[in-house]
Amino acid sequence: MLQRPTSATPIARTRPLRVLLVEDSVLIRKHLVALLEDSEGVAVCGEVDTEADAVTALRVGRFDAVVVDLQLREGSGFGVLQHLKLYHPDLLAIVLTNSNTAAMRARSLAMGAHHFLDKSSEFERVAELLEGLRGN
Repeated sequence: MLQRPTSATPIARTRPLRVLLVEDSVLIRKHLVALLEDSEGVAVCGEVDTEADAVTALRVGRFDAVVVDLQLREGSGFGVLQHLKLYHPDLLAIVLTNSNTAAMRARSLAMGAHHFLDKSSEFERVAELLEGLRGN
């Protein structure tokens, strides 16, 4: 059985950690890309803004981690989490959202998210968690 990666179980890599961003806000995606470009060994290898595009990217691309918002232009982050849980349970799933309620957190974690972060107060933790997975 595959062990689900967490920040406590680093993965040593010779290539950058490949990240997919699933976020409907162009501004937030730009800020995430800028944040992650400063992270050693982390590369944003895809950016999408709908659930369908995320599922397509996950089917054809190779990623190590996914940063997903719950509210998307079409569909939702919950659909992305469901796909991850069924087909890519080994990928690190980080929810980054403004929908920071106990119910949203519980549902996200039950659907397989490894981390649930509030955009307004924990934005920079995304880089920390990815660097932890990378083993930096």
